[in-house]
Amino acid sequence: TYLQSITVRIEEWRVKQRDTEEWMIHRQLPQDLQERVRRFIHYKWLTTRGVDEEAILQSLPLDLRREIQRHLCLGLVRR
Repeated sequence: TYLQSITVRIEEWRVKQRDTEEWMIHRQLPQDLQERVRRFIHYKWLTTRGVDEEAILQSLPLDLRREIQRHLCLGLVRR
């Protein structure tokens, strides 16, 4: 179901977030750089809700991908 799917994606995001935090500490990244990474991960979650759009698109035939890309870009062109 949708609720189960979103719950799984939230948990995957939390694991990724925790792994990233541990990696940044291990690599001794400066605090400002760590904050930029955190903001990017947060932005990525807000825009995709954990769905790997690239993987979905790559699994489709080229003609279908192109049609989807045209559809997604059409709104930008019309503005």
